[in-house]
Amino acid sequence: MKTLVIGMVFLAGAFDTPPVLVKPEVAAAKVAECGFKKVHSKFDDTLQEEVVEVLDVAPISDSQLKCAARASLATSYYVTFISPVEQAYQSVYWGLSREQAKIDARVWLDKRGLLSSLPAYDANSTDEVSFARSLEKLCGPKAAGTLQPLNGMATFKSEILASGVLDEETLWCLTNAAEVSGYPLGFMGNETNRQDR
Repeated sequence: MKTLVIGMVFLAGAFDTPPVLVKPEVAAAKVAECGFKKVHSKFDDTLQEEVVEVLDVAPISDSQLKCAARASLATSYYVTFISPVEQAYQSVYWGLSREQAKIDARVWLDKRGLLSSLPAYDANSTDEVSFARSLEKLCGPKAAGTLQPLNGMATFKSEILASGVLDEETLWCLTNAAEVSGYPLGFMGNETNRQDR
């Protein structure tokens, strides 16, 4: 038996309430407002959900890509483009997504009076163990001992997540505090594979 550790980046987002869902055609219309002519919603078999597909082949500007990314973030629908444009769009989308996640995280922390006490992380000079403990202290007693520093980032200790001790408010606090401070935080999972004997 062999254990394989799989890492997944966790992007914080400070949602106090679920996002307002719109119909796929509304999301497609918002993307079309960015100056695209061939836009429609479709069910994506890989993602198993509705997405907005842009089939325009004319030159597409950076401002159009940014507009489409903002529409995607506002409606919670993925937007896809034809192959030559998709890579450029993904770069724009993920940049805006990270910016929005940081804004949302700051708002979340500020609403709870935690933003002014948040330490800043410096990859070159910060002691990781001390920094992880300071984030836990910021987020209260339920956060104590939950983070495992891992050479430039942290993860949640697997036994903590499995135990169910970590409540949603504390989880959001830790992820939002890490996001704003600049300290990468992710989940690590174990997948067990049996080898043939």
